[in-house]
Formats: sequence, structure tokens, C-alpha cells
Amino acid sequence: MRSVLEHLPNELIIEIFGYSKIRDLSFGLWNLNKRFNALIRSLKYLSLILTKDCTSEELLFSEQIIRMVIVTLESINLNPFINLRSLILNLATENHLKQIQSLVLPNLVYLSLPLSFDSRSTKQLASEVFSNRFSSLRFADLGVIDMPRNLSWSQSPSLRSIRIFSPNINIIPLILQSCTQLTHFQVRITGEHPLDIPSLPIISNHPLKQFIFLQAQNSTNAFNIANIIYLIPNVKHLDLRLCTISFIDLIKLISKYLMNLNSFDCHIIEFPNKDETIDINVLRKIHPCYSGIQCTLREDCYCLYATKKDQKLKLTSNFF
Repeated sequence: MRSVLEHLPNELIIEIFGYSKIRDLSFGLWNLNKRFNALIRSLKYLSLILTKDCTSEELLFSEQIIRMVIVTLESINLNPFINLRSLILNLATENHLKQIQSLVLPNLVYLSLPLSFDSRSTKQLASEVFSNRFSSLRFADLGVIDMPRNLSWSQSPSLRSIRIFSPNINIIPLILQSCTQLTHFQVRITGEHPLDIPSLPIISNHPLKQFIFLQAQNSTNAFNIANIIYLIPNVKHLDLRLCTISFIDLIKLISKYLMNLNSFDCHIIEFPNKDETIDINVLRKIHPCYSGIQCTLREDCYCLYATKKDQKLKLTSNFF
């Protein structure tokens, strides 16, 4: 006997529909019969890659779409997508950015922006993100953001993972103060503002577990990273791409204050280079996590220290 789709039980049909594109559901299956319509309406986890302005079939299922990737510069109305959980903007305009508001997308859990926006464009969105208006947001890749004008945000306990670019290192303690449950933090500092030590917040036992700090490749500015280390005592994985005056002083401080450290990666330039040559084995014995440290380059004015795991850090490839 010939088998047809309608003969399958609802559970199998729903499974098949779950692998179908929205366009295929709309043009191939919608309105075939009441049963199929009801099964399609029961799908709760639809994804949409938007390469042009929304069409009628996409709007038909807008409240069922939880994940959207925008790859278009055309104007889009995000209001119908009230249940969106994940929003990734690979291409974006000011029109897209202005619509990312807590009133429009109250259920966002994951948000990723491109680097095409400057800090003036992202100012209002950053204010919403770091003022807990997106109460469900857990992961935020916000591109370029700068210090807020009033130098403060309210607490945002929902955030767990943040990745940003910023011209000002003082945004790090500000975010730590705002995001009291943050566990993963990746930041690239593109400017050379000094750390405002007298204004550092008092942060007690912050739960951050992974901290990745990068500065501009050609910069020889030595940030006072020690005062950041004091704020994150529970870090387990640390990755530093920066310039320092004394490499050995830095790693001694890290081993002293980060008692839970179990993974250390680095690409650190010591500048200006000290006269004495430090035995690499002495450095490795300071902490078990330092066993992979190598002195990969030594010149008259600088020395480069890196870890063997340096080439494995794929998640920061966008930063270099």
C-alpha cells in the first residue's frame, strides 16, 4: 500500500516540519488541511535567516520564530517577532539597531551585533542592556561601546556572557559592577585611556570565571591590569593579549590573587625589555598553569612571551 505523509502520526510529522524552512512550510504545507495547519501552528522553535525584507509567509509565523539572523540592509519591522530569543545581525543599519528595544523584543536571550556601528550608535542600546531592561538577556556581543555619560549603569544580574570592543579600559570595572552574575567576559581595548584607580568600585567576590583581555596589536601602552585582577578573584581561565612593563611581576601577581586559576594563555609584550635574561623555567615554576609559557622573541627593546595554547584561541579570531 502506498504511504503518504498524512498517514504518519502527529509526532513524526511535527519532527519533519521542525527541519523544514519557513518558506517551505508556507508554500508547500500551509492550508493543505486543518490538521497540517494545527501541527504547523504547534511548532515553537522556528529559525529565520533574513536576506531581504519580511515577506507575508515569514510574518505569518512571526510569533513562532525564536531565532533570527539578519543578513540584509533593507528596512525591517521587528515588532511582529515578539517571542524572539536569539538575534544575530551580520549586516545591519541604524534602522535595525533602533528597533532592538526591550519593549519590542522583551524575550531576548542572545544578542550579537556587527562592528559596523560606532559607540554613538550603540549608546542607547548599551544603556538598556546594562540597566536590566532586557531581563532575560544572557549573552551579549555588543560590538563597540563606550563609557556612559553619567559613568554608571544599574545592575543587570541576568547577563552571563559579554563580548565588547571599547576605547576606554574603565568600562571593565563598570561592567563588572553592573553585571553581578557575569561568568564570561571578553574585551578588546582600542584606546589608551589610563585606568582611573581612585574611582574603581568596591566589588566583593565577583563570580567571573573567564576573562579575556586584548589591546590593540600595535599599542605599547602598559595598562595597570593589576587593579583589574583584584576585582576578579574567582577567575579560572585567563587570557591576556597586552603590553606590560614587567612580565614576571604580572604573572606573580596573577598567581597570588587568582587562587582558582587552572588555565592561562597569553601573548604579552614586555616593553621596554629589562636588561637581565630570565630563565623560562623559573617562570614556569611560579604556577602550574604557566607550564606552556615560551619566550618566543627577544629584541633590544622588547620581549614577547606566549603560551603553547596561543594558536588554539579560535573564539578571539574576530579581534585580530
